[in-house]
Amino acid sequence: MDISAIFMKICNMSLTATYCIAAVILIRFLLRKQPKIFSYLLWSVVLFRLLCPVSVSGDYSLLRMDTELISQENLTGYRESGIIAWHGNHHLIGDGTQEIDRDGINGATAVVAESGFYEWEAAQRLHKMFTVGGYLWLAGIVILAVYSLWTTLRFRKSLHGAAHMKEDVLEMEGLTTPFVFGIVRPQIYLPAGLQEQDRSFVLEHEYVHVARKDYLIKILAWGTLCIHWFNPIVWLAYKLMEKDMEMSCDEAVIRKIGYDVRKEYSNALLSLSCDRLKLGGCPIAFGEGAVKSRIQNILSYHKKTVVAMVLASVLLLAAVFGLSMNPVSAADDDVLAGQIQFVTDYANTFCDRDGDALVDLYIDETTAFEDVIELYQVDGGYTFGYSSPWPDEFRFLMNEENSKDGGKAEIWYYAWTSDPHIAVWKEELEFTKTQDGYRVSKSTIKFLDSISSAEEFKEAYWVGGAYRFTDYNERGFVEAINEQTQYDLEAGDGTDRNAMYRNPDTAAEWIFNLTGGVCMPTYYNSNGQAAVRFIFLDGSFVEIPMYDVNFDGYTSTLDVVTGSGPAETVNPQLWIPDLQVWNAKAP
Repeated sequence: MDISAIFMKICNMSLTATYCIAAVILIRFLLRKQPKIFSYLLWSVVLFRLLCPVSVSGDYSLLRMDTELISQENLTGYRESGIIAWHGNHHLIGDGTQEIDRDGINGATAVVAESGFYEWEAAQRLHKMFTVGGYLWLAGIVILAVYSLWTTLRFRKSLHGAAHMKEDVLEMEGLTTPFVFGIVRPQIYLPAGLQEQDRSFVLEHEYVHVARKDYLIKILAWGTLCIHWFNPIVWLAYKLMEKDMEMSCDEAVIRKIGYDVRKEYSNALLSLSCDRLKLGGCPIAFGEGAVKSRIQNILSYHKKTVVAMVLASVLLLAAVFGLSMNPVSAADDDVLAGQIQFVTDYANTFCDRDGDALVDLYIDETTAFEDVIELYQVDGGYTFGYSSPWPDEFRFLMNEENSKDGGKAEIWYYAWTSDPHIAVWKEELEFTKTQDGYRVSKSTIKFLDSISSAEEFKEAYWVGGAYRFTDYNERGFVEAINEQTQYDLEAGDGTDRNAMYRNPDTAAEWIFNLTGGVCMPTYYNSNGQAAVRFIFLDGSFVEIPMYDVNFDGYTSTLDVVTGSGPAETVNPQLWIPDLQVWNAKAP
């Protein structure tokens, strides 16, 4: 994962946390007359959202937002993942970034249709922007980390003159406020010369902090703030969390020593603390602040009824649980897996041309007969299909708005003929959940065997954020074409069934079913590569990288045996799509 993806994830976490902070502030207002421990505990869900990159999804979620709102697809429309399958198999794929050169080709270039270039270009601008932002984000973290370390070491050095009153309590001249300092063995530091009653109040307060590990929580909160330093709402949350921490600690002391000493406790707080801490700028020194609001809270604090405490507890648990969970979406684990399996089974059944099995995948026989082309009832069963072309390979995408009750999918079938040749069939599938699982409720199929615009070209070959096509080498087409060529040459009658492959222009037109246009002069290089630009009648165009698969570094070669003589080297060029150039990670 590069810095751009990491920073994008952090931004999504920060945005989700901002939603939670707003919710916590609202709930704090509703709980303003309840013990501040409830408000303090509420901040745990904000801490979770700021630190944990994953969350469980559930029906009970208080989030009304997309937790991955900042994404390449949402911001640019360019999606890098799709579901790709060969007949009988399926797997998820993801495409990384790739360089595109619209004027020519080189070893790492992908040449695509103009209609798809702009989405890719916007995605690249977004990637660069978040890359720069990511490095600025890291720089901010480093600056804050260095600042924290420097001030902590400097502050620690300034405490060397403190005198021990007991094992974990020290007293020092010049301190204006008591505080807790340390991690493994935290110690309480008190201003020198405190009166006995004030000292007892202060120690009770600081011991509550130590017992609750508040000093560790503050360090964790500060570290979290360093990660999300770019979000001003997180700074606000940090200050409010500190305030709730102090007030809840004050209330814990009052509950322990008695409600009748609230005035004395307030006087001690007023005389020993100040609104502006003087702790040497150390962000993790655990001092006391916000005196005015704390005194107001102490004087108004009184014992709560059991009913009020129970209601506040229920509200706290509901808020923490609801804000910790992501909303359920169609892309969630079991639902998506079940829908992927159904669409895969359907596409495999279609490629098998199994009429009985296909009808079983529809909600009823009537719908199947309305939507499935060439479906017939024979001898109590069903049959459908073609002898040629035969759909043998497919790719599909799930609709992002699908729900657990059903949804939509788009399936691209690659239908082969024995030429060999390929035509694309695109099926739009709608399915719904029934007692027996998912069933097709509607299906329409479009034959993309005559491409007359860049828009149609994209519809046929743009799947899952990339242009894709059958790999002629991997699927055996090159071998079959060369065998046919060898047979024609041996026949010696001038027949060449594969003459369209001898030139990159005619090969591109034939392979991609391009019609109603002309090829511009083709760019060639010395490595057996070419770039074909086909301009349609509507003015749109596509650029397709091609290469001569028989090119051996000097010329196209194929050894052909004629009669009983030795093998004769001929020069039958065989131009096919250069998938490594066209789409570096296409199957």
